[in-house]
Amino acid sequence: MKEIRAEEYFSIGFQLGKRNYWKIFLNFLIYAVLCVCASITIVGILIVPAILVGWIKVLLKAARGEEVGVGAFLSAGFKNGMWWKALLFSIIYAVGIVLGLILFIAPGLYLSTVWVLGIFLLVDKNMLPTEALGKSRELVHQLGFWKVFTVVIGLGIVTNLISIIPILGLFGIFLMPFIMMIYVAIYKNAINA
Repeated sequence: MKEIRAEEYFSIGFQLGKRNYWKIFLNFLIYAVLCVCASITIVGILIVPAILVGWIKVLLKAARGEEVGVGAFLSAGFKNGMWWKALLFSIIYAVGIVLGLILFIAPGLYLSTVWVLGIFLLVDKNMLPTEALGKSRELVHQLGFWKVFTVVIGLGIVTNLISIIPILGLFGIFLMPFIMMIYVAIYKNAINA
């Protein structure tokens, strides 16, 4: 784990996103459309975590310089028991953060920061959901909680500001490969990859 300043994650994420921009972007569009379509029904909502697993696999492959096919991620979330792990992870993650935000806001912000690497650990290291969340917390504290908090909150503010301004909202879609690769940059540093 290298000592990296918060702002350096942004430039590392930009470089990672730039390498395979169009493949990441096209996979993001597929991911977003599938999530929207799946969210129309209750049964469909149950497959959204599996779609997320595939999207995370695309990001990790792109960051490692591996070949990234467009749409090739669709089945990844349904292999080796990953669907139920991703579903359980999503439930724990959502309930924990929502309860934390409802209670006093600070616990929700804390959990959204320390659990930021959880989905990457679940997918990349094939950990159980609670194990991935616990390891994420440990890694974030090793990296420096306030450093990661700055990046997570900074990205949250930027994406929310972009989404509420109509013309910028359309432009924001094109920033998603860079935004997501910033999270991957944090993950790669945390696991010394």
